[in-house]
Amino acid sequence: MGLEIQRAKGGTLRSKWWYGRFTINGQASYVNLGVEISGRVPDTLRDRGNDAFELSRMKATVKLDGLILNAKSRKTAEHHLTELYEIKAGESLEQVPLSEIEQCWLNLPSRRKRTKLWESSQCSTLRKFREFVEHRHPAVKMLAQITSRIAQEWLRSLDDKGYAPATYNDKMHLLKGFFDRVGYECGIIRNPFAGCLSKIKATVHHQPFTQDELNRILKHADDLMRPVFIVGMCTAMRQGDCCLLQWNQVDLLEGFITVKTSKTGELAEIPLFPVLRDEIEKQPRKSEYVFPEVAAMYLRKNFGLSWRVKQVLKAAKIETKQVCPDRLQDATIKGFHSLRTTWITMALSAGVPMELVRRVTGHSTVEVVLKHYFRPGREAFRLALGKALPKLITGAEEEERLDLPNEVLALGKVVRSLKHEELIEKVDALAKAVARMTKSQKDAAVLAA
Repeated sequence: MGLEIQRAKGGTLRSKWWYGRFTINGQASYVNLGVEISGRVPDTLRDRGNDAFELSRMKATVKLDGLILNAKSRKTAEHHLTELYEIKAGESLEQVPLSEIEQCWLNLPSRRKRTKLWESSQCSTLRKFREFVEHRHPAVKMLAQITSRIAQEWLRSLDDKGYAPATYNDKMHLLKGFFDRVGYECGIIRNPFAGCLSKIKATVHHQPFTQDELNRILKHADDLMRPVFIVGMCTAMRQGDCCLLQWNQVDLLEGFITVKTSKTGELAEIPLFPVLRDEIEKQPRKSEYVFPEVAAMYLRKNFGLSWRVKQVLKAAKIETKQVCPDRLQDATIKGFHSLRTTWITMALSAGVPMELVRRVTGHSTVEVVLKHYFRPGREAFRLALGKALPKLITGAEEEERLDLPNEVLALGKVVRSLKHEELIEKVDALAKAVARMTKSQKDAAVLAA
């Protein structure tokens, strides 16, 4: 333990810097002291050099003594914290190797069952963090040795790779949450990610489909995908809930689907519209799932289902991407999830009360619905405000309201009792009323039918 200089075989200096070697609590350290060797170097450090050399030796000695004092103070503080934890918890701290970070995360309990795909994605982030630390800081062997500086270096490397804010935040929150949970039990005195700030996300929301796009989707969907698209159009359910729809969730007698949503666990109650009822009744009951082939594909998580959805949208000539300069990849603006946005936008634009919309979608708050799913186009937005605001403000005449499905049903009940002339008169009046309907009213009528 003490000062050292590095020499080549011939005795010449291999480095111009002083080095120090010391051991604290069994842990050996060998560091560059950052003090340059000056003057005439003697054959051995036991001999005295000239004044310039001895001055540099003195500076190096002072630097080494300071490092040893700091190391002892830090070890003492950590020792006291360890003793305090052991007194309070009644158990010893466990030092976890950095090499076991993925397995340590996998061993943490989870509120919900993790999918293999999710575990693989999270472990990939943990592995890349471990490899970063091993490459940049090879002396770090334990999780407790990871410092705030190392955490900041890793986050800067994510910036350099150009990750989008959402991806950056996901990776940071994974590591921050991990170190929070393992805490003192793994010898971590302070979370190295404490104080790290999330990036502000410029969220790109899914856009609703137009009526024409919905028609093109059904036209180009094959026999396997068409029923799933119809479920999404008529129920606003997420893709996973559509694919995994079970017979015990479908009440054909009462005409309702009752589903506990996979994402939030909220109970959603959805009326069974005729077009969806017809599609479900055609399915053979050969499994607990209404669409067993699609359910098996979704559960395998082999991306075959996502590929099929993209192929349908491509065949329907629907633009699904939006260029985002601040992202590595273009943002998806239209996909299967857009069916949910479409349903909510059409329902709210047609005047369906928010409470009924939330009952169908399973959302717990109004804010989520309005922020993420209500995306009317400019024309639909104008018509919705035109109906809601007084005509004094809009300058429009009072809009005629027509409940088309109920009008047709009412006509069907009395058609046999009407004379031919009366029937012609009522049908003609109904046709004229339909001709006066706005596009949003027609869209709502199609959805209700």
